[in-house]
Amino acid sequence: MRLRIRSLFQLVSIVVLSSTGFGQETPVTFSQPAESLFQRSLARYIQANFIAARAGFTELVEELPPNQRTSAARLMLGKSYYKLREYNLALAAAIELYETFPYSRYLPEADLLIGDCYFHQGQVYSAATQYARVLTAKASIRLKARAADRLGQMSGAGRLTDRDIDRLRGDFGRQIIDEALTFGKARWPEKLGRPADSEKPLARFLERFPNGYLEPLVRRQLLSRTKVPEPTLVDKIAEPEEVEEDPSKATYRIGIVAPLETPAGRSLRDGILLARERFTLPKGETIGLIFQDSEGSPIRAVKAAERIIENYDVLAIIGALRSEETLPLAAHLSPQKIPLIAPTASEDEIASLPYVFQMNATPGAQGRRIADYAVRELGLRTLASVSSRDKYGDRLAKEFTARAEELGGEVVVQEWYEPGATDYRGQFNRIRDAGLALHMPNILETEVDSLIRNGIHVEPPPPVPVDPDTVQQEPVETVDGLLVGASTYEDVLLITPQVASSQINAQLLGSDGWNYPEVVQDGGSYVNNAIFVAKYNEMSDLESVQDFVNLYRGRFGRDQDTASALGHDAMLAVLEAIAAGGTERPTLQEKLQTLTDIPGATGRITFRPGDRENAWMYLLSIRRGRIQTLSFDEVPEEKDLE
Repeated sequence: MRLRIRSLFQLVSIVVLSSTGFGQETPVTFSQPAESLFQRSLARYIQANFIAARAGFTELVEELPPNQRTSAARLMLGKSYYKLREYNLALAAAIELYETFPYSRYLPEADLLIGDCYFHQGQVYSAATQYARVLTAKASIRLKARAADRLGQMSGAGRLTDRDIDRLRGDFGRQIIDEALTFGKARWPEKLGRPADSEKPLARFLERFPNGYLEPLVRRQLLSRTKVPEPTLVDKIAEPEEVEEDPSKATYRIGIVAPLETPAGRSLRDGILLARERFTLPKGETIGLIFQDSEGSPIRAVKAAERIIENYDVLAIIGALRSEETLPLAAHLSPQKIPLIAPTASEDEIASLPYVFQMNATPGAQGRRIADYAVRELGLRTLASVSSRDKYGDRLAKEFTARAEELGGEVVVQEWYEPGATDYRGQFNRIRDAGLALHMPNILETEVDSLIRNGIHVEPPPPVPVDPDTVQQEPVETVDGLLVGASTYEDVLLITPQVASSQINAQLLGSDGWNYPEVVQDGGSYVNNAIFVAKYNEMSDLESVQDFVNLYRGRFGRDQDTASALGHDAMLAVLEAIAAGGTERPTLQEKLQTLTDIPGATGRITFRPGDRENAWMYLLSIRRGRIQTLSFDEVPEEKDLE
């Protein structure tokens, strides 16, 4: 039996946008005339001279080449039309911004503008959906407050029916919509010129939504008025033993062990909380969570688990964060037949114990997956690797080599570097030598055979002294693929330029150490068309991933990360197993092993009997300045066309 989804977010697209392609964003260049024109037009807008502002923004958009102000000018053109009550033209300008700049930071503002236009045209529910989009977008808290104001006031004035509100809750999440409505209604007296009358409703808002996305704004607003000490709220992680409710009253109890005072620990916690909020068990059973702080210490992680086991009859434990904490935790819990779901630890062999389940992809699994793609799909035959000399790099390179050679490829050389190294010339010189050794000699084989048969001895030409700095290296074209097995983006950024300077013209391959925006932002042409594997991709087209991305941002007021996604999926796996009948520790372990293709925050969750590592991962490529999902049968471009 599957879980019921309580507040699954569904992205609602503007109808006109569904027929347009967002494949490419207009390239821009800096233009000083455009900057001057924009500032003059903005000044006219601030002075309420909307006709002059409209003329200036129109000139900037229509007559000047794309520049650093084009996207902002499109938004301001729409706002100028709106101020002049030309709502159809304002809508067209906002939609044009979506079409021309699909990744613009002004899109949430465009959503608000579209909502306002719909409202003035009498399309009340369409307006409400646009305001809800702002709440789930990557927008500032003040912009979200403006959208929430509108929703609350529309509801308070009776412009939204109960059915409308239920539809919004179903599409955008009950928690997100209810918080917005409560906020807007609480601020209603202030809009009517009675700010003192809004203080009690705002205080009640804080009691109801102590961790809401609008909570910081409300708290600052109340403090600025009352000048009293900040109200005390329960901090769920202030003490290691703290829980957010009495877990003894819950049907089932799950322990969480993690370094809760670290950013990654908080992300893990919030991902777990979001999964519990989103999904309910089919019979209405409840889940109690007991949080214990490991403080990043293997010893404290085990002691934290012992405290949970002694004080609560837990069904399972989720934790810890790093492999160093998780390995002793697994060794401690598995003999007691207590299921452990390890969300973020990536070291191989963690899931070798029968009661341990690993959500993250191990280096070995990554090595096998990238080798599969390189040999099977790209047809690469001669390969090389350069990897960090640690557990991560060792396992990655060894599994890559084993899998590639199993499929008919050949790894002609394996090189290693010490963590913290910055000079890789020795490694690449040896890779060059191995590649050049694969060259056919310049003289034809038949001529060589003839010389040998006739006993002719050819003396080599005398050496010619040269300055090595003036000699252009011969490009190495015989190495088809090069695995750069770096566990950090800093190493990737140091290694890839030296690959290029060594004239090794190979397809670059990588692991999750490549999956960072810094690689794209700072790697430039050195990382173009690189292919790598990763466990998480927030830009994935999978609906379950985008649901998580938007709900997390709406719930916690900040962007998700890999730890939060893996924490979410660890909790989801437990909930799915309980829903399938795993209501005791042994049956939970059995049901976890049978989970197959469960849509989650990272993509898919799959375990199998004897294989308790969720090895599902993405194939990604860097193209045109961004990380893109690479479908399994897609071949990368020969060169970047940009």
